[in-house]
Amino acid sequence: MGAASGILGDRWSLGFIEETERQVVQHLSGHLERLPANDAKSRAIVHQMRDEEALHGANAKDAGAADLPPPVRSLMRLTAKIMTETAYWF
Repeated sequence: MGAASGILGDRWSLGFIEETERQVVQHLSGHLERLPANDAKSRAIVHQMRDEEALHGANAKDAGAADLPPPVRSLMRLTAKIMTETAYWF
């Protein structure tokens, strides 16, 4: 999908980056919800990661990212879910 967005031009490539980072932020937020409240070190690391990913997405948007159509965003979410679930098996 990333290669296809690159072929379509900068706006779409930036849109792909923005959406990827948005989904990563959601994923990291889920980790934060599951981390124990007293695990300050892990929480600080995940917070920093989430903040950096959000900044990457904001930078892509500021650079002119196109809004991806909902079916593309859904396909990206499904692909990420498959990759995440598969990673647990390896």
